[in-house]
Amino acid sequence: MPRITSFASTKGGVGKTSLVMALATELRRREKTVLLLDCDPNRHLAEWARRRRDSGVAVMEEITETNVRQTVQENAPRYDYTLIDLAGFGNLTMLYAFSVSDGVLIPTQQSFMDIKETVRTFKVVADSVGVLKHTPASSVVIVRTQAAIESRVDRHARSLLSEHGVPTFQTELIERALLKEMTYTGHGPGEVNPDSNADLNVRALADEFVSFLAEASPNPLVARG
Repeated sequence: MPRITSFASTKGGVGKTSLVMALATELRRREKTVLLLDCDPNRHLAEWARRRRDSGVAVMEEITETNVRQTVQENAPRYDYTLIDLAGFGNLTMLYAFSVSDGVLIPTQQSFMDIKETVRTFKVVADSVGVLKHTPASSVVIVRTQAAIESRVDRHARSLLSEHGVPTFQTELIERALLKEMTYTGHGPGEVNPDSNADLNVRALADEFVSFLAEASPNPLVARG
């Protein structure tokens, strides 16, 4: 069944687009088709998708508040997964994307400022219940962490998120060279170096992502085949 996810943050530069790229590459390894909607004025995701040259990954850009709902409703049913990369600030496009999403992922880094904005974004999703016919499931993904045992800052971040009742993936996206290389080549860690540490990390994250969506209620505003 086609599933739709928005990737959102009210703060820019948190690693949102890199998270979308990593998940897209792993979903393709699993022979799933992926539609990418690039709502960021910088168009980094669209450029990356063109470098990838993959017929199983379609990308649409120039997505705004005026067309995001219609674009999802008309196109998402043809793909296994639709990933909506929203701009790093709050606007109406974010709200309209939520209105046609099954789930929302909020990437964050571990600083206090990042976690504060993450809590703010989570509340935006939660508050949308008053204006949307369907409120998507939401969760946080901690990104750009170091490959080491759990650090004090990691515990601080998770503790603060827990205090605010914000659900968080157990799997973090660890900062590795293969992820940076992915932004140049369009190919994920598992496509370049299978069974590497970076590949194992992305695979585990994708497993949790798939389970998260499987538990989310399908948005009734999007037709399913």
